[in-house]
Amino acid sequence: MTSSAPLAPHESARLSALEQTVRDGLRDFRRTGQALSEIRDNGFYRAHYESFEAYLQDRWGFTAPQAGRLIDASDVAKVLDPLGIQPKNEAQARSYRAAAKVIEELEPEQQRVIARLVEAAAPETQPDADGELNGEEDVPWDVPAAEVRIMASVVKKMQPDALVHHPDSGDEVPFDTLTNPERFEVIRTHVDQRTQAYREKQEAKANAPQTEKINWADWCLNTAATSLSRGQRLEITVEPDGSGAARAVARIVDGATGEVLSAGGGAVTLKKAVLNLAAELK
Repeated sequence: MTSSAPLAPHESARLSALEQTVRDGLRDFRRTGQALSEIRDNGFYRAHYESFEAYLQDRWGFTAPQAGRLIDASDVAKVLDPLGIQPKNEAQARSYRAAAKVIEELEPEQQRVIARLVEAAAPETQPDADGELNGEEDVPWDVPAAEVRIMASVVKKMQPDALVHHPDSGDEVPFDTLTNPERFEVIRTHVDQRTQAYREKQEAKANAPQTEKINWADWCLNTAATSLSRGQRLEITVEPDGSGAARAVARIVDGATGEVLSAGGGAVTLKKAVLNLAAELK
C-alpha cells in the first residue's frame, strides 16, 4: 500500500544502507534487528507504505511478530555484549530478556561488576602440552540466562545502606562502608549462594519422579473396553455445586443396581474429573 510521505535525501540514503544490511544480514539477527528497528523508529518505510507492518510483509515477507522478535533479540544482545556474553542465535538471545531488563536499570559501575562476575564464573581454560590455550580464550562462554539474572538481581539489591556481613570479620555492616574489593567479594558470595540454590532446585526437579501423562479421553475408552465387567458403565456427570459453578464427577456404576462402585473427586473440568477417577482406581 503506497503512501504520500516522501523521504528527505539523507533519509533515502540511510534507508538504502539499512535495507542492504537486512539483505546481507538475514542470517545475523543482531544486524537485521538493529536495521529493522531503525527503519521502524524513523518511519523510513513511509515513502511507499502506510505502515511498518505493510512494509515488512511486502518488502521482506516478515510478519510484525517475526520482526519484533528479531528486534528484541538484537536489543538484548546489545546489552549483553559488554558483559562478554554473545548469544548464538535469536532464540538464545531472547532467553536473556529478563536478565537484560534488570541490567539496563543498573548504573554503569554496577554493570561492570556483572561483567566481572561473568568473567570470574567462566571455566578456566587449560593449556595443552605446548602451553598453548588452543585459541579457546576467545570463545564466548555460554552463561545460563537464569544465572545472569541472579547476578543482576544481587547487584541491584546491594544498595549503599544494605546490611551485609563483612567478608573478613563476619560483622554486619552497611555495604557502602566496605572497600571495592570487599564489596565484590560480598556480591560474589551472595551470587554463589543463590546460584547453588538454583542449581540444586533444578537438579531436584530433573530427578523428581515424572507424573504419568494420561490422555483422559483415551483412558475412558480403554478402561471401558478392558476393565469394566459386563453391566458396569463409566459415567461422567456434571452438576451445580450450589455456588453458581458446576463440578464434574467420573465414576464407575453397576448398571443393574445403580450402585457407585468407584468415584473420583469432583473437579471443575471433565479432564480433571477423569484423572481423579484414574488415580482412585490406581
